[in-house]
Amino acid sequence: MLFEETFRDSWALLLFLCIANAPVVASQDSGSVTELVGLLPNCSLPCLLNGIQAAACDLTALPECLCPNIPLQANVSACVQLSCDYKDQATVSILSNKLCAEYPKESRHHQLLATAIACAAVVFPIVILRCISRLKVTSRLWLDDWMTLVATVILAALIGVVVTTTKLGLGLHYWNVDVRNAVPILKLMYASEILYIIIQVAAKGSLLAFYARIFPNRNFQIAVWVGVAFLVGHGILFLGLVVFECRPVAAIWDRSLERQCLDLTKIALAGASLAIFEDIAFLVMPIPELLKLQLSTKKRIALLLVFSVGSFACITSMVRLKTVLIFGKSLDQTWDYVDGIIWSVVELTCALACAGLPALWPLIKSIPGVLSTVRGSKIRDVTDLSSRGPGTRPKSKTMIGSQNRMFKELPKLPTEHYDTSERGSKLEIKTKSSYMDMESSSRDEDLELQSVARERSAF
Repeated sequence: MLFEETFRDSWALLLFLCIANAPVVASQDSGSVTELVGLLPNCSLPCLLNGIQAAACDLTALPECLCPNIPLQANVSACVQLSCDYKDQATVSILSNKLCAEYPKESRHHQLLATAIACAAVVFPIVILRCISRLKVTSRLWLDDWMTLVATVILAALIGVVVTTTKLGLGLHYWNVDVRNAVPILKLMYASEILYIIIQVAAKGSLLAFYARIFPNRNFQIAVWVGVAFLVGHGILFLGLVVFECRPVAAIWDRSLERQCLDLTKIALAGASLAIFEDIAFLVMPIPELLKLQLSTKKRIALLLVFSVGSFACITSMVRLKTVLIFGKSLDQTWDYVDGIIWSVVELTCALACAGLPALWPLIKSIPGVLSTVRGSKIRDVTDLSSRGPGTRPKSKTMIGSQNRMFKELPKLPTEHYDTSERGSKLEIKTKSSYMDMESSSRDEDLELQSVARERSAF
């Protein structure tokens, strides 16, 4: 009885509001106030009534009270989403947009577009210059370069998805989005989740391929393979969870379908946590190998700086972790997911850009007048390591001669005199052995950065 009374009061209040605002609704598609009231679904009436009462709106100025009041619209929208089916939600959204058509809409479009443009302007030139630098030094691209290129191409697709989704309504509040764009937006957001995982795996895989190429230590190679297995397993697992997060899959973007979905918040939180763990592990992984190298303090610092640029990607992953807590829980997805999307693009951009910066050093050195003060510095040999292929070694400190002809200065071998031809063969053997010993000793002295960088066929 009480419910019926409240329901009748709601209808009466709504009718009164429509009559009071007849000049507002008169210009709309509905031919009369009665027709407009008839278009409103019954499930939305308690939401509207409670919202108006809570905000103490003046009944003679409903648009002025409702349209600029974002918290009020958020409460009404959340109530409608929880109380009505998707078709009724669309009806309420259409009528709400008509009522507030003349009022400005809060938007974050500029943040999304600025992020997309800035990230594209940073990562694409760096990756292109990385490839040019590699070709200049080694005349070929290694596996880590190809994986970086693949990740960059997919990142370009992701940025395109973000720009397209923004034009459709991403960055607006959910209740301000054109109903016709709701399904395309949800489809594109679903695609962006898949692209993010693929780019993340490819970017980190390129880093492991780089490690495998420059550190030939057997134990380290095993550690790299373990990292590859963990990375691939992580990628496949979460790719499957995201792709099949709802049954049927079409229910992810078609809210009119009955569906059973996984907890997207838990999936996003677990994925972000594992990503941070991988970032830290892969960042720390080469440190033991670097500490084994016989380098001066300056070289150690320079080398650690080269590898530590990846920490920027780790920091962005940590910042992004905070934004994923609302995934799957928000009732204003087109607005609340903006931070997560921005930091996801920034994270991937930092990962690819930081991985490419060390490889740019040979190209920078070739520019006349650039970094002239460090020409001839020992740090040059350190940074060139990232461009070396298998079987190459840095120049020895004992190299002498012209620029085009370099010779290793060897100490004189001890001379021995033999009177018989029988001892001639022994002298030859001893001479060869002495040269081999000297070459081995020189190789130990030239061990800077484990310059025996072998390309692993398994990668």
